[in-house]
Amino acid sequence: MNVQECGFGHLYDTDQYASCPYCQQNNVRIDFGADSGIGKTVGIGVGVGAPQPQYSEVGSTVAPAAMQKPKEDAGIGKTVGAFQRTLSFEPVVGWLVCIDGPEKGKDFRIYGRNNTIGRSEKSDICLKADASISRENHARIAYDVKHNSFVMLPGDGANTVYVNDDPVFTPTAVKSFDVIECGEYKLLFVPFCSEKFTWQDGIKQEQEQV
Repeated sequence: MNVQECGFGHLYDTDQYASCPYCQQNNVRIDFGADSGIGKTVGIGVGVGAPQPQYSEVGSTVAPAAMQKPKEDAGIGKTVGAFQRTLSFEPVVGWLVCIDGPEKGKDFRIYGRNNTIGRSEKSDICLKADASISRENHARIAYDVKHNSFVMLPGDGANTVYVNDDPVFTPTAVKSFDVIECGEYKLLFVPFCSEKFTWQDGIKQEQEQV
């Protein structure tokens, strides 16, 4: 094997190729113009004033910065919850505690927005130990900021979700210590935001009756 490096940093075997196969694959041409110089290999769109290739290491070519796909701005297009917008952080508003099933004893945080339930790690509440639960959007549990209440909503799951043994086919109110069944999971609902506390008002003191 006779390895040679072309003008763009590609390594190739001259015993197999008369010229760089990577440059040929990417439609690189030979430019004999006065500005580029006789015999100088110039890629299409690469010339005087054009962005030059970048290299992370020998034989590893990185696309020019102008051609690289820009990283998506983490803030662009991201839905921000009402609390996160007003409080600059995303607060916990309650929990689901597994009282029976594959992850008995584990708790799952509920945030002040629509919380997805599914088997995927992308889900807000990840119930990964039961194959009967859909990977994404098996169901949802939402906190209603305006009314300081919680609602269970059906998702796209093939199997039914239950609240206190009642099937959830429409939005269903969830109260303190209700039991939610998702597959083999039995989850006890424990609210943090309630008539005693909200993130808007803090701890509500009971007024003494005169």
